[in-house]
Amino acid sequence: MAGILAPVGDDGKLITNTTSGDSLKKGKDKNAVDSDMFLTLLVAEMQNQDPLEPTSNTEWVSQYATFTQVQQMSEMAQAVDVLRANNLIGKEVIMKTTSESTGDVSYTQGIVDYIEMEEGKPLLSINGMMFSISDLDTVVSADYSKAYEMYDTLKGMIDGLPSIKFADKSYQNVIQGALDFYNTMDDYQKDYMDTYGAEQMEKLVEWKHALEVLGVKFENNTTTGDNKTSLDDILDSFNTKMNAILDKLNKLTEDKNSPSDDVNQDEENKEDEGSGTENA
Repeated sequence: MAGILAPVGDDGKLITNTTSGDSLKKGKDKNAVDSDMFLTLLVAEMQNQDPLEPTSNTEWVSQYATFTQVQQMSEMAQAVDVLRANNLIGKEVIMKTTSESTGDVSYTQGIVDYIEMEEGKPLLSINGMMFSISDLDTVVSADYSKAYEMYDTLKGMIDGLPSIKFADKSYQNVIQGALDFYNTMDDYQKDYMDTYGAEQMEKLVEWKHALEVLGVKFENNTTTGDNKTSLDDILDSFNTKMNAILDKLNKLTEDKNSPSDDVNQDEENKEDEGSGTENA
């Protein structure tokens, strides 16, 4: 099995200290106490107790029962972590890690490819790196991930625009493209964009208005408000245009095959036959 890869920090060093403090650490914890060690300590205590004030058998049993309960709870917690890790396979998550050298917090987003057990603890494989499940920050839904992806794309398009004072007609296609891209979003994606990209949407509206003042006309130019143009609206408009084209084609076909055309063709044939008879 391939070795475990740790994420790399901004300083170029491996991030080996995470928020949970137990991720990516090889070797058995020397401070951990298992049942064998506890029994060894218990026997040593019994052998070296004060014979004048011996500990009662009930107290020995109570100590062992308490340890057993704690151990069982720990094993149950590990089993729950394994179940959680298995349920995360194939899902998109955000992991939170802390740099050991600087203390800076960083986030890694990606799909959980598989899990790997290390000393009874599950590690999540994400983007070729291993993370402790205790470093899990957020489980991302498919809808949220898609909304963020579209937000990031549109944000990049709008942020690439210069100051509004440089607005001229040469930016018509750029603004039209941004408007068309926004109009392909569903309601959830538009709400996401309006919430987290409010600054960009305000800039887009300013650019659209500035170009309209210069005489530019935009298609589907509703960008904000209650009357948002959705992808379904665009498809309906497209279907309407296609139906109109099909109607024109059908009309042309019908006109071509109309009875008047056949009558005219018959008259032309008769004239040709008459001409042929006279020539004979």
